Amino acid sequence: MKEPHQLVPADLKEGALTREEDYADMTTTTAYLPRFQLCAANSNACIDGKIGIGRYGLVKDDEITDLGEEVDVLVINWRSKAVDVGGDAPINVFDPKSDLFIDIKARSGVKDSGCMYGPEFLIWIPSVSSFALYHMNSKTARREAKKMPPFIGCAATLRIKLIDPPGVKYKWHGPVLGPCSAPMDAPPEDELRKQYAIFNDPPAPELEPVDEGEGRER
Repeated sequence: MKEPHQLVPADLKEGALTREEDYADMTTTTAYLPRFQLCAANSNACIDGKIGIGRYGLVKDDEITDLGEEVDVLVINWRSKAVDVGGDAPINVFDPKSDLFIDIKARSGVKDSGCMYGPEFLIWIPSVSSFALYHMNSKTARREAKKMPPFIGCAATLRIKLIDPPGVKYKWHGPVLGPCSAPMDAPPEDELRKQYAIFNDPPAPELEPVDEGEGRER
């Protein structure tokens, strides 16, 4: 990208309150942690040609990082989450006993409703040194999520399988969870505790820009 032409004297771009080390914190919010997502054929990322079909991606704003078909992660914690992307702005709800959560869950079975629900996991991905959110919100993902509890606090490996049921006209991709055989180092404990605390204290309801493409899996 071409460097912009400087119109302001250099000394005016600095000051007592202008600390470079603070800038990352000011422009990054934990509410908008990157999304770890299985990119199925009908996800926006695949439709737009940003990533191949049947691969894991790390989605942040308009950028997506291709993580491949097999990813080692540290599973830190989980929470309930329901999402409605059918309106002007997505709605995220984290209280499974709330009327709004129950309504979104009920409408998730309606085609093109934009509603989905399932457990959301706070994970650490060592290959890209990033915390991320993984919402297992499709029928296929929720079935696989039943295997997740023993891995809370532990390393796990997520793979991808092509599901091709006999007598069904279509195929789709789903996640496969298993133990991680490679050694893994956890991030610094102070960062773990910081992310854990914010993850367990979300706004209700929370509005954020989401694709949630995996929720359109079978």
